[in-house]
Amino acid sequence: GIQKYHGDPSQVVLTGQSAGGAGAWHFAALYPHVWSAVNVVCMPARPEIAESLEGVHLWVVGWTGDGVMGNDDVVLALKTRKRGTVRYTRYLEAPGPPDPKYRFMYNHASYDLIYRDGRLWKWAFSLRNVEAASFWLQGA
Repeated sequence: GIQKYHGDPSQVVLTGQSAGGAGAWHFAALYPHVWSAVNVVCMPARPEIAESLEGVHLWVVGWTGDGVMGNDDVVLALKTRKRGTVRYTRYLEAPGPPDPKYRFMYNHASYDLIYRDGRLWKWAFSLRNVEAASFWLQGA
């Protein structure tokens, strides 16, 4: 994949929204050494996950109604790590999904705001994980 499309194996960014955000938390914790950056949108996580994310650069996004307290607790836990950075965007209000079938999920489309925000992509692609390049070049 990466070689075929001329990607940079030191700049592999993991992102996911809602159920995809659950997958992003899971894969980031399972393989913390292979990502240059991780962005999770609208998916709260338990603070204990921070223990598995040492050295990972994360941008956590959601709105105030994600879970009981959004991602406040996991962000605080991430800030206690020795290595890795964390950014947190917590919207007070976000749109509903554009698909009329899911419009009732008001505030669940924080992705619509963050994925349009150039600061996310500038941050994500300013980071490198040189140690991960060999992992991706092996065809993982």
